[in-house]
Amino acid sequence: MNKLFTLLGASLILTFMSCNDQHEVVPPPLPVAELDCSCEGLIGGVLKEYTDSCKYDNEKTIASSGQAFASYSTEIKNAALTEGFEIEMKEIEWLDAGNNLPTTQEWEDYFLNNMDPEYYVDDALSRNGVTVKYVDEFGVFWSSDTISACSSVDFVFATMVLDSDLTGNYMKFKGIFNCPLRNALGDTLCVENGVVKTSFRRE
Repeated sequence: MNKLFTLLGASLILTFMSCNDQHEVVPPPLPVAELDCSCEGLIGGVLKEYTDSCKYDNEKTIASSGQAFASYSTEIKNAALTEGFEIEMKEIEWLDAGNNLPTTQEWEDYFLNNMDPEYYVDDALSRNGVTVKYVDEFGVFWSSDTISACSSVDFVFATMVLDSDLTGNYMKFKGIFNCPLRNALGDTLCVENGVVKTSFRRE
């Protein structure tokens, strides 16, 4: 009789465990934004390509009145973080509500309304434009320049798509560009057939 009770008890436990296994709820996977990270182009006639590391940044100015401005940038560098490109877009303007951020809609609209930006000129006439920055293999800093002569000078966002995950909101983009780069000594390099695929992050 004791053996019978033991067998019945074991059977009930197995049945209970089986029911629990059948009704186990598996949570859905968390959304993850699929982000590209690459930049390539002919720099002074030499093909350069960077795909190892992307970093997102911004710079904000927020007045006591709530009037706010921000530029957004993304870096695409080699594995050692010593060489690569930076793309900076300026300048979104919004009335801040206290969280130091434009709304997602304001942020998305800004980029979608600037798919064909001019290169930024550092003067009092305009706050807006795109800047291409470059650090070469010798650590020399170069920045896009509208004075130096190269065969083509243009920048176009071929695609711009909003995506989000738990780390934030991203404007994923593909940019195509040609521009002169100038260093502190006044030397010039021409970037030709530049293609960048990365993102800006709202933060």
